[in-house]
Amino acid sequence: MNTKRIIPATWTLAILALVYSGYSFPQSTPSEFAEMSLTDLFEQTIDDPSVSVPNRSSWSFTFQRKSAEFKEFLEGDKRVSEDEILWSGPKSGEPRTDKNFPVVPGKIVQTAYLFSVGYAFNDSWRSHLTVPYLEQNTDHISIVPNYSTFEIESSGVGDTVVSASYKLSDSARADWWVTAGLSIPTGSIDEEGDTPRAPGDQQLPYTMQLGSGTYDFPISVSYHSKGSYDINLALAAIIRSGTNDNDYRLGNSYSLAGRYNFHFSDVLKPYLGLSINYTDSIHGADTSLLVDSPYPYPAPITNPDLFGGTKIAARAGVSWQISEHYRLAIELGKPLYQNLNGPQTREDWRSSLQISRPF
Repeated sequence: MNTKRIIPATWTLAILALVYSGYSFPQSTPSEFAEMSLTDLFEQTIDDPSVSVPNRSSWSFTFQRKSAEFKEFLEGDKRVSEDEILWSGPKSGEPRTDKNFPVVPGKIVQTAYLFSVGYAFNDSWRSHLTVPYLEQNTDHISIVPNYSTFEIESSGVGDTVVSASYKLSDSARADWWVTAGLSIPTGSIDEEGDTPRAPGDQQLPYTMQLGSGTYDFPISVSYHSKGSYDINLALAAIIRSGTNDNDYRLGNSYSLAGRYNFHFSDVLKPYLGLSINYTDSIHGADTSLLVDSPYPYPAPITNPDLFGGTKIAARAGVSWQISEHYRLAIELGKPLYQNLNGPQTREDWRSSLQISRPF
């Protein structure tokens, strides 16, 4: 018998106010983009209590493909045009400032392939190992001769994350879990490419590097309801440590999150969520990205202060139990509000496809 469910106003407000930890970032490096999977990974490898699977294994496996596109510019929450960001050059009479640049990124496309394996030691302890493979492509325009338009790319293995989850409480109504991890700097921070900065290949900007270069600590506390209302909530952070070999570290990230799952059928479960995330700017600087000029940053993506900010985003998806053992999830996300340390490229959209074998 189907029972119609009405979500109380208090839960509706909670869902609108709380959202997934770390799913949305301002202009992000590939390393930050890959790290967004930690809480989603945990959610997708948790068993659905409504699915009965005999002889369940202690092992889980997850593959996820994620893509995001960044384009156009924001300074704070105000849109600024490409013409305002691109400096016209000394002959134009336009003054050079710290808000215009001879080189400007047009569009950034990031793709991550995440391979994860998990093991459940018992009902209270679970662990995951995640290795990402990252690809990024960035289009540019500039006033530099022979570089009026150009493209740079980078790809390779990102930072490896090891995490453990512990069930804080288990009741008929909800589970509380805490997850802590270690991000190991296996991704390169020395990617090079042909840019207008000098002849030949040079160090690429922060947005093209595959790792953070530091040991980082992702942590989260999550809530999973079991009753009439299928709700996931999470509070999470990624804490950076030290300074990498290029004299900088990425900014810390803090998130609050929530998702409501609709039980459309025994195998098909659409869901809706919102997210709020705050990310610090980059600390320190890679001096190899600078030019000898009163304005040393040739492009906004070379200025470590022009990273980070606040973002609120919506996401919608569907989880499909394709067999006793395997689950497929497809998701689309769109920012609703962004306040960035600009001028900075804004996120336009993102998508995710995930296949998992839960515990």
